[in-house]
Amino acid sequence: MTQKFEHIGSSEARQFIVDRLSDDALLGRRGYTMRHSTYVLPYPPNQQDFARDLINAITSADLPNHGVRAVNVNLYDIVLSVLDEQGMWEPLCEAEADASRDELIMMLQDTLSASDVIVPMVETAIEESQCDLAFITGVGETFPYIRTHALLGELDAQKPVVLVFPGSYRQMVDGSTSLDILDIPSAANGGYYRATNVFDF
Repeated sequence: MTQKFEHIGSSEARQFIVDRLSDDALLGRRGYTMRHSTYVLPYPPNQQDFARDLINAITSADLPNHGVRAVNVNLYDIVLSVLDEQGMWEPLCEAEADASRDELIMMLQDTLSASDVIVPMVETAIEESQCDLAFITGVGETFPYIRTHALLGELDAQKPVVLVFPGSYRQMVDGSTSLDILDIPSAANGGYYRATNVFDF
């Protein structure tokens, strides 16, 4: 049964998340075999600021206090880094005045291939951090030009990964699940069916 919290920033939600993500079985520690490798942590889109503060507090204080090393890999920071390195930031800003939204998205997708660019950078960040657990954030800021289902489908991290995103992760009547970024039905942006909702533990 899914645990419901009115607000992602509440102390109850914070404690629930920390308790679940410091679990030895989830982390594959102390003789346990890790049950899953990919998790999702959805929150209402209008609670973005609270979600950001929550992840900062969890990664910097709560999980370390439980002996868990956590890293926050922000997709938006990766995007800015890639665009800066490739000298694409200014051309994209200039193109914004004349190009349509769809044209800009296509330009970004051409530059920021999930398989060739984003996934390797995420995997490297996780590996170099020597963490026990990785959060992936910045999902709302990079939607829709980074397809989250493609990212998760190709990611081969050696540690548990928690995708933190504005939206919902719905259980469908046929048993499948729908990852709806910004509450846009996944039929419009691709689905993902192999993650476990932290709030279902």
